[in-house]
Amino acid sequence: MRVIPVFVAPVFIAVSLALIVPAGAQPVSIDDVRIMAFGKGIVKIEEVELDDGIWEVEGTDASGHEIEMEVDAASGAIVKLKRDD
Repeated sequence: MRVIPVFVAPVFIAVSLALIVPAGAQPVSIDDVRIMAFGKGIVKIEEVELDDGIWEVEGTDASGHEIEMEVDAASGAIVKLKRDD
């Protein structure tokens, strides 16, 4: 009987990544993040930074309250949205 090695890991990784990020999905750009921030009530953006695949946005709303927002750069999902009163 002959044993044929099967390499499952690369296929498993490819399938796992396909489930995480939809096919054809583009990374979220800084312009996309700015538009999202304005849509969430930020009227003045103080800082936008990409850190380990997460866009970090700091700004203020119309009342002057500070808002922090974090967006996953691969999926566009908002990970954190915090308003300081």
